[in-house]
Amino acid sequence: MRRALRALPARDSGFTLIEVMLVVVIIAVLSSMLVIVALPGDAALADKEARRLAALLELAFAETRASGQSVAWSPERAGYSFWQRNEDGEWNRFPDTSVYRRRTFGGQTEFRAVLIDARELPQGDRVTISPYGTRGLIEATIAGGNAQFILRGDVLGRISLQRNADVKAGTGRPVPDLRLHPG
Repeated sequence: MRRALRALPARDSGFTLIEVMLVVVIIAVLSSMLVIVALPGDAALADKEARRLAALLELAFAETRASGQSVAWSPERAGYSFWQRNEDGEWNRFPDTSVYRRRTFGGQTEFRAVLIDARELPQGDRVTISPYGTRGLIEATIAGGNAQFILRGDVLGRISLQRNADVKAGTGRPVPDLRLHPG
């Protein structure tokens, strides 16, 4: 019996190229599935952007009251910008290092409407936030995926945020109120 075992060809230790390639392919497939699952959907991105904008607008209102310096906000095609006046009185965007830097939306998130006192804000116009408030009531609709978020700001700087739906799609349950300042 010992002779029969010795007669078999000896196999070198290690893996064959095909075994290594198969492991690499399996890892690649699992990695791509993980990336797809981990990416937030357009509705989640719209929610995040609406919350960020609401917080930045509230901060801008508070800072203008504290500093006495006006700030402006402008919705743009794929995001928004905040503006400050330079020494010559001209509006300039805040630098990229500022919390008020230019923001772009991700995914399919976009502004559906921006209204000042229920009138459409003309494209390219800015909303000036002075130490005394704004010229009117702000209403901005941010949409992404199957969700829309309505941001409302009064002349004094109180911002509320609400999901524009009465019932969550397909569940029959009410959508939770996202207002920053209920009322």
